[in-house]
Amino acid sequence: MKYWPYILAPLSGAFYALAFPRIEYQGLFFLSPIALILMAFCLENIPTTKKRILAVLLHQTGFNLTGFYWVPHTLEEFGGLPPGASHALALLLAPVLNPQWWGWLVWMHFREKIQSVNHWTRGMHAFFGAVFLTATEMALPQQFPVFAGHVWMHFHYYLNLAPWGGVLLYSFFTWWLALGLMPILKKQRPSLSALAGVGVFFVLHFFVPGWTPSQEIHSINVRVVQANVGNFVKIQAESGETGAIEDVIKRYQDLTLKENPQSLDLVIWPETAYPFSLSSPEFLKKTEAPPTLFRDLIARTGAEMLIGGYDQDDPEQWDNRFETEYNAAFQIGIMGEFKEVYRKHILIPFGETMPFGPLNKTLSKLIPAVSFFGSGTKTPIFKTRTGVKFVTPICYEILQTGFIAKLLNNAPAPADVLINLTNDSWYGETAEPFQHLFLAKWRALEFRRPIIRSTNTGITTVIYPDGSEGRRLLTGEKDVLDVHLEVPKIAPQTIYQTWGNMPLVGLWIIVSLSFSLFWWLKIRPAKGRANVRLL
Repeated sequence: MKYWPYILAPLSGAFYALAFPRIEYQGLFFLSPIALILMAFCLENIPTTKKRILAVLLHQTGFNLTGFYWVPHTLEEFGGLPPGASHALALLLAPVLNPQWWGWLVWMHFREKIQSVNHWTRGMHAFFGAVFLTATEMALPQQFPVFAGHVWMHFHYYLNLAPWGGVLLYSFFTWWLALGLMPILKKQRPSLSALAGVGVFFVLHFFVPGWTPSQEIHSINVRVVQANVGNFVKIQAESGETGAIEDVIKRYQDLTLKENPQSLDLVIWPETAYPFSLSSPEFLKKTEAPPTLFRDLIARTGAEMLIGGYDQDDPEQWDNRFETEYNAAFQIGIMGEFKEVYRKHILIPFGETMPFGPLNKTLSKLIPAVSFFGSGTKTPIFKTRTGVKFVTPICYEILQTGFIAKLLNNAPAPADVLINLTNDSWYGETAEPFQHLFLAKWRALEFRRPIIRSTNTGITTVIYPDGSEGRRLLTGEKDVLDVHLEVPKIAPQTIYQTWGNMPLVGLWIIVSLSFSLFWWLKIRPAKGRANVRLL
């Protein structure tokens, strides 16, 4: 059946998506390697580049429809698009979702140029194919990255090498294993070098120590407020509707003041919780003070506050909001004073900005629904009165591992905690909040720091440095999460934070040199011998 690769391609995309969490379950891990092997097998049995491109698009479409079904839901719910138009628009995203296979096509094209070297097609094909796939994950920017290595979070207690190479290290060995096993479907022997490499990687986990709590600690009592403010009410409040404003403020106020048996050090409100624009430059110049609401809540709780809201450079320019307003996090101290602000760096296209560069200013007048925020540039460190220091990536910034490393490395002092403010209310009762949380957990493993996740409508939780969680406030739940958090007095500095992907690139170089040495010593003088194919 000559069309079977084009049937398996979208099916493999759907399988890959089902390996990640959904509302009903936490994800079926075993479907991920099956999906990768099937897709590689499909491409191996398609003769031309054009037809391979079609297969990749079909794979990405299957992945899009199964895993990212919440995109058209959002376009319908909040964009007012009819179902047909929303799905058509969402399908345009397919080529850039799960784009790793474009790297595989590049490798196949390169491999065909050296096809006369037949003995590469077992071990070296699997290894270099895995390198190209992982390098594509590394190089291509993705707003919501879903890498092959992410599914290993299902086994977070055992991922002791994450602080050394991050999620991409696990991606590489996942691809190497899948490509090494793929020849079995062709009734050939698997790549022994791939099986040996993955076996060594697996065994190393038993020799690298895992996370153990530090003996030298300081602690903080945190209240995370999840007011469950739906997006329609939120937009109404930001538009100045009195009833909506009163509703939003009352929800946050009542939950902030909810009775608590322990004293509080910090109260957290999620991304853009406060509906009015503030002006941190005016706070710094002491010409304005933080709103009375916050000063009153601080006086009554005895706790500092971290507030998600909107920041503005010049209050006189509030009518002209093109790149003069920022999605921000504000810290207000125990005396009601302004302490620090972080402005979001990475903006979401079609929600917070548009990806059209110099055309954006004209588009801002034609598309008022898009915010056209300014992008922050500074990497401040926040510090509580108890001495705990933290940084505050906002929304999908937590998914960008390189950006989080930059945030930690450029901060004026080492951060003890990551506090992620987010608003997933756009996606309603879909899998997005579960997927967002699942992917964010990797930052706790890579940097060995706890993450306090504060959301508008869920999922609010604490992620510990081993990837485990505390109590969750689920989607649609209106409550507070009170946490007693203990952190080391000296913040950890992992290999991955310091060196990023350099250890992984170094591994590629070492293995490549080993293959080259084997080639010159064994393969070249022994061309035509059957046993060389056991690579």
